[in-house]
Amino acid sequence: MTNIAKPIIKQIKDRQDALDFFEHVSLPKEDEKTQEIIANFPTVYIHNWQDSGDFEVYVGESNDIFKRTRQHYDAAVDKSKWQRKLMEKDARLFIIGHEHFNKSLTMDIENRLMHYMMSAERVKHVHNLRDNPQTSYYPVEELDEIFGRIWRGLRKENKELFPTESAIKDSAIYKASPLHKLTKEQKDARELILQKVSKALENGETRQLVFIDGEAGTGKTVLNRSTFYELYCQAEEEEKTLKCYLLVNHDEQITVYEQIAEKLGLTAKYGKVVSKPTTFINNHSEDDPVDVVFVDEAHLLLTQGKQSYHGENQLKDIIARARVTVVMFDENQILTTEQFWEAQILEHYRNQAKAAENHIVLDKQLRMQADPVTMDWIDSFTKKGQLKEIPHTVDGYQIRVFDDPEMLDLDVLGFIDHSITVNIVRDGKIVEKKPLSLPKKITNVIRCKNPRCITSIEQGLDQVFFLADEEKEIYRCQYCEEKYRHSRKK
Repeated sequence: MTNIAKPIIKQIKDRQDALDFFEHVSLPKEDEKTQEIIANFPTVYIHNWQDSGDFEVYVGESNDIFKRTRQHYDAAVDKSKWQRKLMEKDARLFIIGHEHFNKSLTMDIENRLMHYMMSAERVKHVHNLRDNPQTSYYPVEELDEIFGRIWRGLRKENKELFPTESAIKDSAIYKASPLHKLTKEQKDARELILQKVSKALENGETRQLVFIDGEAGTGKTVLNRSTFYELYCQAEEEEKTLKCYLLVNHDEQITVYEQIAEKLGLTAKYGKVVSKPTTFINNHSEDDPVDVVFVDEAHLLLTQGKQSYHGENQLKDIIARARVTVVMFDENQILTTEQFWEAQILEHYRNQAKAAENHIVLDKQLRMQADPVTMDWIDSFTKKGQLKEIPHTVDGYQIRVFDDPEMLDLDVLGFIDHSITVNIVRDGKIVEKKPLSLPKKITNVIRCKNPRCITSIEQGLDQVFFLADEEKEIYRCQYCEEKYRHSRKK
């Protein structure tokens, strides 16, 4: 990857006269290769401006950057469009080119920029409607390297607008974003859900149920929020009204999803679209059902007399208040006797969905890439209640048992994957959620490969590495500074 060329990044004032000057005066002074890449190759661009101290952005890609930008300026006469801000604010335009850019690569760069910009703390609104992730193309294997160089180049231009990549990936909004790329299984499931919803809405059907089964790590939540957002994107494109809600159970989730809805413009146009189940039930009636409701973690739905809910069956009440209800369920996360009985109620609804051919199963494990022996041990313990002898593998996961969750080394977990969140469970209830980050120092987690390092000679020494470059996720040996580049499996 070291032979990949640097991206070309140009920043100009976001005005017609500045664009004309760049095209006819500044660009012709550049070398021929730069002129060719900007004028004749696909490019990616970012319009940005500040409003009340924070940023608003629009990310795009085009085969003709000058024609496309002038189209945006022409649209600025309409006061209802985002382009109007280009006339009213001190806007800036980034134009990004690369010698390997083609249509598919620029679209994937655009998608990731949208994802990152939405996750940036100082960005309050991303004006894009939707993403359009690509699949297999040449040179898809260069995407990560080229994007990394683009982001670092943008960061040199504006550190407030473009924070470090690690800061982006550690943010709760990034982890909960509806813009994560889907697997083929998730795409197929999303398409099936969209078809079922479209048919039900077109035919005026009510109380329809789509039931999604999947254990932890199979991508249920990613599918849930992606489909939720895609419905709003389709409604915008088709200029249709839509009343769609995302129901979650934890206060932290409510906060994060509300921030995402605000940044994507959903709150401004549609009002409050994220809610807890009980709040949704109390605020809506069976006589005026909403179009679609997505329910995450259905095993946490409440039965009669618990907390502030006083009905008979939460899922029953939700279904009665929506034309289509989409439920995500993992029976392996049932922790209490009460939840067991609630699961029996949910089984009735699962069978209802099966009868209507509205049942979807996600079974591809995305979170863990372990060997078959380790996966068999985990499945036997979590699904069958069987405790087998703990396997010992040379490469891969090491299974350890702790008497108390506080004994877990969160630094090690953060090193393995700092995008995950650790749930602390006591008495069958989640009492705390701990987001992880890359640790500043790790001890006896990885080994130094330098044969001249003192750790290779003195076998009793601890293997200590410190975080040398957070953005690139590079660690160095404390003794010899041998480099270790962290690479998480995705």
